[in-house]
Amino acid sequence: MIEARLGIAALTGALLLTGGAPLAARSAPPAATHGEGIVFHPSDLPYPFSEAAEVDGVLYLSGMIGVDAKGALVPGGVEPETRAIFTRIEATLARHGLGLGDVFKCTVMLADMADWPAFNAIYAGYFTKGRYPARSAFGANGLALGARVELECLAHKPARGNH
Repeated sequence: MIEARLGIAALTGALLLTGGAPLAARSAPPAATHGEGIVFHPSDLPYPFSEAAEVDGVLYLSGMIGVDAKGALVPGGVEPETRAIFTRIEATLARHGLGLGDVFKCTVMLADMADWPAFNAIYAGYFTKGRYPARSAFGANGLALGARVELECLAHKPARGNH
């Protein structure tokens, strides 16, 4: 269990670095298909993870923390980190032809559950009231780069022509 948590933290930290490229300017590396129906969308970073993986019309985004375009954790705590996370998530979704309206499940990891109300206030503003994604939230010990919050999402990616 401890090894799994350490692995998640390491991969999460690796995911969130942008190699210095502005978020909007980044282009995804070529996707790789593995087996039947699995498409890996690799990160442009030199770490062993994918930015997202696509299986049967679902885009699984790797967890993200609130970093700036140079890969440094944004200062100020959970509120600016949460806004930076959503900037990253929106950019990642856009690279796959999707938006926040396509997100149907989120998992939130907080370094301190006392930050939950502040996170919720910002989170709610990014989704349409009444169409919030299903969500889990839990406290985590030791997020990558000392982050206060990490967010991973799943989005529906319908077949072309249906979206």
